Amino acid sequence: MANLKLDEQWAEAFSLLFLAVGFIIAILLQSPFLSYLSVFFAGFVAGRVYYLKKSKEPILPFVLLIVGFLFGYLLGSFWASRFVTLLFFAVGFGISYYLHLKQILVIFKSEDFIK
Repeated sequence: MANLKLDEQWAEAFSLLFLAVGFIIAILLQSPFLSYLSVFFAGFVAGRVYYLKKSKEPILPFVLLIVGFLFGYLLGSFWASRFVTLLFFAVGFGISYYLHLKQILVIFKSEDFIK
């Protein structure tokens, strides 16, 4: 049995964890409205994480985490349309990334946080 080297393979391990979390959340939310709302907010958070990490660190581990969560969520969304779920995630991601890119939403450590 292969040993898991967490310092080298943390992205893969956490991707599996996020896949399981996404699956469990999608299973527990049996209402399509709540499912779409939660995946929209997950996309919003994913857009923020992508914006924060894209220029400072290697982006592939964070993309793996985002895709792992989304894949788990799509696998578990029995009560909602998978296409609409993917669409809501993409819209939330796009809106969040655009708002951060245009400095409408700023990060806490930036100088423009307190206006």
